[in-house]
Amino acid sequence: MKDTTNLFIRIHGMAGGQSACRVAGRARINLLSPEHAGASLGAQWFATLITGLRSDFPDAVICGILDCRGRRASALAAMESGLNAVLLDDDLPNDLKTRLENLGSKSGCQLITALPPSDQIYETGDDILPDAELDRRLSAFLAG
Repeated sequence: MKDTTNLFIRIHGMAGGQSACRVAGRARINLLSPEHAGASLGAQWFATLITGLRSDFPDAVICGILDCRGRRASALAAMESGLNAVLLDDDLPNDLKTRLENLGSKSGCQLITALPPSDQIYETGDDILPDAELDRRLSAFLAG
């Protein structure tokens, strides 16, 4: 199985997160929210989803990453809600970046300003695929 430490698995809801947890087992998984979810769905929605997954899969090591590009205020809400990381635009002024990093460090929330290379982002397709197909495709991806 591929090392999932640096792999981001983009999910769109509970089905994608459950699939990632089932397939990865005890491996660390980085669950990335839908694009710009901080602005459209909100930090609390994603935090609730991640909390539910952690409860349902207590042996999984889940890192929740909220995409806050386009809405910096969502990053503050994410930091207060127990998420592990926020993704913001890379054009942040240095002073703002430093302040956000300091705030995040107090709650254990890392600031990320760039996505990893595309080969390290797995798109689950959980917004269109059935659960069994999600598991099959992710298993094949991690095996390859």
